[in-house]
Amino acid sequence: MSITSPESPVEVARIALKRLSERGLPPTPDNYAQFYNAIVTIKSPDAKAPEDLQQAWQVLCQVDEVVGEASEAMQQLIDTLGDEQGAMIASLGRLRHVREAHAEQRASVEETHTTLTHLLDSVITSTHSIHSTVSASHSDLQTIRESVRHIEQDLAFNRRMLEQDALTGTFNRQGLDHHLAREVKLAQRQGGKLTAVIFDLDDFKQINDVHGHLIGDQVLVHMANLTRVVLRESDLLVRYGGEEFLLLLVDTDVNGASYVIDRLRTVANRTPFVHKGQRVDVSFSTGIAQLRADENGRALLLRADEALYRAKTGGKSRTELAPA
Repeated sequence: MSITSPESPVEVARIALKRLSERGLPPTPDNYAQFYNAIVTIKSPDAKAPEDLQQAWQVLCQVDEVVGEASEAMQQLIDTLGDEQGAMIASLGRLRHVREAHAEQRASVEETHTTLTHLLDSVITSTHSIHSTVSASHSDLQTIRESVRHIEQDLAFNRRMLEQDALTGTFNRQGLDHHLAREVKLAQRQGGKLTAVIFDLDDFKQINDVHGHLIGDQVLVHMANLTRVVLRESDLLVRYGGEEFLLLLVDTDVNGASYVIDRLRTVANRTPFVHKGQRVDVSFSTGIAQLRADENGRALLLRADEALYRAKTGGKSRTELAPA
């Protein structure tokens, strides 16, 4: 999958044109430039941007939730007023029918009916006015909520960019931090299985020394793409270090994780990296740890990293399991 960097003019232009279309504005040079510059400003965060972005994201989610609840309550009120208005109109019709049937009766009764009729007419008119006002307010709330969603989309795009490794398009450590605590909490709450796998490319420094760092980068991208092939959509792929990758496998125990690694080795052997017509052999060593009931995410990764160390010191292309 192609990953567009946050500074990509093409991606910024796409978002700017989309925002113009959503707001019904003509794509004139002035309008386009205004949206383009605003988006570029958003997508150029300073050193505190990740924290500020997270806070902004939380605030917007809360605003959207409140607006959504208000919108739903407003819709219920509209429905109720509509039902009541219909009932009142029907009652007025019956009352008028009775009045006409007794038109011959005493004047005091007719005056009473006339007074009640005027009163009910006034109530119906007021109810209709309230109904129209509430309907307009509901429409305004929907517009506000839609605007919030547009801002959320832009923030989500920025957060994805901040959480991605620029070279391989995988998650980086910041992305891992965002997902790790959530997956650990979910697994422990539901009694599920969660396994961390860390694999490190063997003799990667030699690849850089022989072929150059540019080819080394291409090898990393190659391995990231091969790893995606053997993963499910629910699994997490992270560039954990220079030539280290981490897999966070949900609903998976150490046996399932070992199977994934075996598949990755098979795929890597069948799909070698080729440079100038020559095969560049790439092997990797692996450490695997399954989440314990009493540990947090950092402890899980530490045990996987210790297992990887044993695999590296024991030879190439090996897998070590952390103690259960």
